[in-house]
This record gives sequence, structure tokens and C-alpha cells, in this order.
Amino acid sequence: MHVADLDEVTYDLEVDGDLVRRTLHRRVFERGAWATVVLAFEEKRPDGTWKPAKLALVRLQKVHDAWKKAAGMTLPGHDAAELARTITAWGLDDLADASDE
Repeated sequence: MHVADLDEVTYDLEVDGDLVRRTLHRRVFERGAWATVVLAFEEKRPDGTWKPAKLALVRLQKVHDAWKKAAGMTLPGHDAAELARTITAWGLDDLADASDE
């Protein structure tokens, strides 16, 4: 994945003109030459219905005026929800203070 602008990062995918994966939500965290994009997305089943949402974390590095994918991972919806509950339980104020280091 190479993109010129972080606003271009989506998880949409078309196969033979049919949208088979669609981005539901997107959030970009950028710091210097590195960015992390969090995407909530759905994939279409063969019968045309949408599967439960998943979460993708994509790490990008700025190389020669473009963003290049460096790493990525996908979490099923139930794991993503558990991750959110865990971070919330840890206390957001503590995490906000640690980000300045």
C-alpha cells in the first residue's frame, strides 16, 4: 500500500465492480514520519449480507513524499471491543500522561 495522502487510506475493496469490503470508520494518528490508521470495516458474504465488523490497525511510514505500509493487523469485532474495554479500564488519564514521554 502506497498513498500520497493519509486521507486516501481506506479499506474498501471492489471485485468485478462489486463492493466486497467497506470502510465504516477511520481515524488517523500521525506523528512525524510515522502514522497509524485505525479502520473499522465490514466484509460481504457470498450471499450478499455483511459480516460483523472488524478492526484494522495499519502502520505507515512517510517515504519520499508518500506513505508506505510498514505493518498491519486485523482484529475481529469481539477482540476489538475487548481491547477498548481494557484500555478504558486502565484509565485514559494515565495513558494521556504517558504519551508525552
